Amino acid sequence: MTAPALVPPARPGVVIYLAFFAALAGRFVLTRVGLEVPLLNDVRVPLYIGLMLCILLESHRIGPRAATGGYCLLPIMGLFGYQLLSAVWAPSHAVTGPMSADIVAVAFLVFVYYVLARWDSDHVTRVTLECCHIAAWVYFLAASTGRGHAPGGRWAALGGGPNVFVRVMILGVITSLYLYVRSGDKLRWLIGIPAFLFGAVASGSRGGMAALAITGVIALIAIRPRPRWERIARPAGLLVLLSLMVIVTAGPMIAGFVQSRFIEATVGQGYTSDRDVLFAWALRLFWQHPLLGTGINGFHAIADLGEGERYVHNLPLSVAAEGGFVGMFLLGLAWFTLWHAYLRAQRRRPCLSARTAAYCGIFIGATSLFSGDYFDARLMWILLVLAAIRTASPRAGPASAP
Repeated sequence: MTAPALVPPARPGVVIYLAFFAALAGRFVLTRVGLEVPLLNDVRVPLYIGLMLCILLESHRIGPRAATGGYCLLPIMGLFGYQLLSAVWAPSHAVTGPMSADIVAVAFLVFVYYVLARWDSDHVTRVTLECCHIAAWVYFLAASTGRGHAPGGRWAALGGGPNVFVRVMILGVITSLYLYVRSGDKLRWLIGIPAFLFGAVASGSRGGMAALAITGVIALIAIRPRPRWERIARPAGLLVLLSLMVIVTAGPMIAGFVQSRFIEATVGQGYTSDRDVLFAWALRLFWQHPLLGTGINGFHAIADLGEGERYVHNLPLSVAAEGGFVGMFLLGLAWFTLWHAYLRAQRRRPCLSARTAAYCGIFIGATSLFSGDYFDARLMWILLVLAAIRTASPRAGPASAP
């Protein structure tokens, strides 16, 4: 008598796409498109409500699945909880409400992806990376029309600034390589790389390009690739040909911008967009309040550098200034736990999707050294959680590392 076949639990469906859209949309407000709707003006309100309802409605479909790495969520939530608690000792004139709402929003998104990863990590990670690739094409095509560009001709699209645009472009580059390897070296997946790199340069984001270099170095050290020239000759030739076509056709359009932004301003004049001033202020506040920091939004309240400089544009320094040694310890513990969970998962069952999500998360983390606030680091936490949590997959055989 044969044993009955095990029916695998249902996979998450539309909730993955809604979660990605909610994470990518960020703080988009309807006033950017000329609408004014009280309460729903911030798109996070309806999106998060809809996402919560989807999770609740599909919760009965989640079958019993063994998962590893779930412990990485605890220090992340501990960091967010501590940041919210720091409003207690923030300066009396600090406006803590909006930043507290941002941290709650990040915590909600991270928890949603934690639930989805424990449901079916392979499927959720794979679909999320595919969504990143699609988003890169949408952003690039929208920016190529000339709409949404930032002052000075810097490329941007769909209401986001150049620093958001460059993140989406480089995620498109990484996911292009992922889809190429996953497909068995089908060259069509590499077509977008020259376009995405062009968009990244056209954004004028020096921090984004530096983050790409940091991520590339980390990947080369971790993978230690052994080049096989017969395998890389065709994709390398295609990329060189496509890059030359992009440079010849679109290069003159931004040549002057690249000359002024990257060479004259950065190298010749040492222009840093006041990052040196922000970093110096953050270190000063850290040494003045070394244990607990100034409290949430204390940097803006004490430094008072104007509305244009409300945050440090560096995640570790921001945590140090507003959270002190305790905040830095929690941040370091969160990163270490994610790294430990990822290594354990890769040793047990190597997974190309998880490794790609890890590099995408590292890239977003590297950009957080040069731009953005706490909320802008949300994709870093999401992608690293997807890389760290693995569920047993009854459908697939043993996976092989790239």
